[in-house]
Amino acid sequence: MTRLLHNIAGIAAALALLSTGTSALGQTGGDQQYVLRVPSSMSIEALRDDQLRNHPGTTGNITFTDSVWYAQTASNTGSTVRLTVQQPFQHETVSSSMRDVRLRTPRMFVTPGSGWKFDKFTDQTDYVGGDLSAEVQVSSRRAGRAIIFLEVTFLTGDPATLQGGDYTATVIGTISAN
Repeated sequence: MTRLLHNIAGIAAALALLSTGTSALGQTGGDQQYVLRVPSSMSIEALRDDQLRNHPGTTGNITFTDSVWYAQTASNTGSTVRLTVQQPFQHETVSSSMRDVRLRTPRMFVTPGSGWKFDKFTDQTDYVGGDLSAEVQVSSRRAGRAIIFLEVTFLTGDPATLQGGDYTATVIGTISAN
């Protein structure tokens, strides 16, 4: 009850000031601005679990099921997404046993008007030639979202030199403002 009386007293005081007839010279109106700030947030996430395939022992390359990456940016100038491997497929216990990896982005679904495009849609390692990393890249010109499909291929080479066990490669996704 005390709080209600205090609020009524405050309103009465404000009304009393208004009724005194005092006005600011030349003032015909007022305004108040409201601002909602949206931070330039960005994120990228792999939407599928790790993948496992068995090698059939042939010379054919092994392409994994497309992985799906979700990227979003609130940057007015857009963002760049890089999907990278820092080394070829490497045997888990015999580190000198490697196989090249190829990355490819065959397609993506995007927010209309965000200007997403493929900058570099395929790359592969060449461990014999000293190129141990591969990277594909997409970018946008404005804020928006993209679902990016990534194809990862194990390049078999000579199957007679494959070591028994698991070969692994890790794809790292990064996003940065343009």
